Amino acid sequence: MYTLYWSPRTGAFPPDAVLSLANTAFQRRRVKQTNMRVDDPAFQKVSPMNQIPAIIMPDGIVMCESMAISLALAERHPNTGVLPPEASPERAYVYRWLMHMLCNLYETDLRHSYPDRYTSDPNGLEAVKEAAATRWAKGFDVIEAELSDGPWFMGAHFTLLDIYLAAMVCWHFDTPWLLARAPKIRALCANVRCKEALIPLFEMYELNDLDGLV
Repeated sequence: MYTLYWSPRTGAFPPDAVLSLANTAFQRRRVKQTNMRVDDPAFQKVSPMNQIPAIIMPDGIVMCESMAISLALAERHPNTGVLPPEASPERAYVYRWLMHMLCNLYETDLRHSYPDRYTSDPNGLEAVKEAAATRWAKGFDVIEAELSDGPWFMGAHFTLLDIYLAAMVCWHFDTPWLLARAPKIRALCANVRCKEALIPLFEMYELNDLDGLV
């Protein structure tokens, strides 16, 4: 059985979504947090960087990093359909945009949420956050320009791209502002929020930022 280490409003949401869509047995272990910081000494033995999520695979292998976990799970459970066929142009397309989200959205989220990790100057925290907000907007603008009329990122096919984009929209510091300037992203997020298998997860992970869309 899989053991997924999670906490609300964390990167555990996408791997949890894949496991839920796979309809496979797994257990969740909640990691204690205080003021959005991990406060669980036992967890560091599982995740050396002390970052959520982590997962223990059925064979005992421990994995960290949300996107790596999600990709591994999607490959193990092709019945989810969240990854196109191996070596296909569609799979390459998913990889491209997942890496865009990882490098230009997820990392920017961390800079905005934890600016102290990115400067040793206590007077420079606001500058780090301001630069992150600008780059964050650019990263979403690039996606908005890429999207078609949906209903999903790849048109008719629901993939990991949709799961990650919805999560990252929820993590933005001003989700209403973001959705107001990105109507295609807004429509996609509304579709993800309505996906039956994911409805309980949005509630459990306290990702209520999309509730007004449905």
